[in-house]
Order: sequence, then structure tokens, then C-alpha cells
Amino acid sequence: MSYESTNQLPNDTRIKDVLEFIELLNYCRVLHSKLRLKDKVAEYYFFEEDEYKSWSGIGLSVFQKKGDGVVVYTRTPISRSYYDLTHQNHTIRSLKRRFGGSFETDGGKGRYLHPKRDPPLPQESGCYLAFQRFGNNLIKADIYLQGRTFPNKQWEKTGILEFMDAINPRLLSNNLLLPYLVSVLEDYFKSTFIALLRYSERKEIFFKGTRLSAENLAKISSQEMSVEEAVAESLPFQRISPICQHFRALDSKLDLAGILLRPYRRRKIKLFEELDALTLRRHSFIHKGTMDITFGDADVRRALNDLEASVVRCYRRITDHYGWAFDQGWSRGREA
Repeated sequence: MSYESTNQLPNDTRIKDVLEFIELLNYCRVLHSKLRLKDKVAEYYFFEEDEYKSWSGIGLSVFQKKGDGVVVYTRTPISRSYYDLTHQNHTIRSLKRRFGGSFETDGGKGRYLHPKRDPPLPQESGCYLAFQRFGNNLIKADIYLQGRTFPNKQWEKTGILEFMDAINPRLLSNNLLLPYLVSVLEDYFKSTFIALLRYSERKEIFFKGTRLSAENLAKISSQEMSVEEAVAESLPFQRISPICQHFRALDSKLDLAGILLRPYRRRKIKLFEELDALTLRRHSFIHKGTMDITFGDADVRRALNDLEASVVRCYRRITDHYGWAFDQGWSRGREA
């Protein structure tokens, strides 16, 4: 599902004026578009990173048929943010005022699109974006597992002969996923922490206790990195224990460890311990080159499910704590 609009501009409209005006509305031109449509003149994209305003951005295309006027088409997917939709409306309105003509949206001819909720807080948007990116990253791993093939069928079975498992490309492939899975988890917690820290009243406490590297100070000076991002870079975000401590220091009532230590599907081992074991397995593979020949396909799927269940629990705890809407705009086709 998407939100679409078309502005039909008068026949005497100059295409050069339209393109210049679109760029004044902060759209960036897509120079190497792979999708070539008939009569398309140019393609643009809008994305506002400031204060996490954009979630999906806005796609804009300009068309001109021979002998007809210029048509400007905009689109935002269902995952768009409040600000994406309001800027889409602003684009439609501004084109109408500047060039005249008519416009039509999914709401009807001459009708603007209406957001279904009030604008979220910046920190709420930041946490939401981190959660959606995490889900998309897990889905990438699912697709990889479904698509990989090994031409020799002897690698299909594992756990029979240890010396064969030690050279089994399937098990090596499973182990190669470990750094990816841990980095996906690290990105979620670090990005969420940055979003909360940026607007926290307790940020000064973290600033006082942090020593930033010369490299990060240079990036801050050149505006390549925010102070909050530099602070997060100085903190460990791979082991679950320090991760939970960071959030507890930021807000004493934000107890993520307690959420992860609750029972999960009648297992004796808690999610907190599963995450810790996954990271230790990754460290052994990365730093020692030790391949875990017991890490089979079922273990990989279980790790993916544990990551999903853990992050869903933590994100729900965060949204409940701050009174935000819980929105999971992704699905791996299983119950978390």
C-alpha cells in the first residue's frame, strides 16, 4: 500500500523550471535509476535525517509526453512517517501554487493526504527506525538461508563424522553468520541508545564520564558524527550485560535485563543467556578462527528466533515505559 499523487501542470510549463523548483524543495536527483519508464524526464528522492523525521522518504518522478504538459508524480509507502506525508502534501501544494494546473491524490481530485496520527517525538522515531532496521536485517539472514545451496549432497548431513564437519562448507556458512547476527543486535541497541541519549535529561552524566578519541572529535568537528554517536562508540554494545547497564544508567526504570531474564517458552536457559552465548561463539570464531561444528542449521534458526524475541521484548518495554505506540512493521512469517 502507498500514498500517491499526480500534479498535472499547464502545457506551457518549462521542464527546466520544474526541475529547479523541485530541488528547492530539498529533493535530491537520482542520477542512475534502474527503472526506466516511458516519458520519464527525471527521478528524485527526499529524505530528512534531522531529528529522525523521515522513515521511508518520498519518491518523485517527472514525466513529459510530447505535446503535453509536465506531470509530477510522488509516492510514499505505508511505512512513511508523519513528516514524509506532510512534506509530500507540501510538494503537491507548492507545485500547484507555483505552476498552476491540477492535482489528484489517493484521497481524490484536489484533495490532500491526511496523516492518521500526531507527529511522534524525535526519540520515538529514532527507536522505531532502529527496530525496523533490525527486522529488515533479520529477514536478510532468512533469505540467505533459504537461497544458499551446496552442490555436493554429502554436505547436507552434519554431526556424523567430526573430521568431515570440520571442513563442511555448510557449517562454515553457519559460523560466518555469527558476526552478522551479533552486529545486527549491536546496531539495534546502539542506535536505540543514541536516540534516547540525544534527548535525555541525563546526557550530561554520560558526557562527563566519556573520553572521546581524537578521530571521533575530528568527526564531530566536521559534522560527520554527533556527540551522542561518539559517546556510544566509546561504549561496548556486543555483550548483553553492559548493554542493559547502559540503558539502566540512562533511565533507572528501564530494566531490559529483567525483561530478558523472564521465562521464554518453558526453556531453562533465558534469552539473556542465549544472547551472551551467541556473542561468545562469535568472539571465538572471529578472534581465534575456531569454527563451532555443532552450530547446525537448526541452531541458526533458533538464534534468529531468539534475537527476534529478545529485541521485540526490549522494544515493547521501551514503548510501554515512555507511552509510545508499539509498531512492528515487519514480519518473518513466524510467531515471535
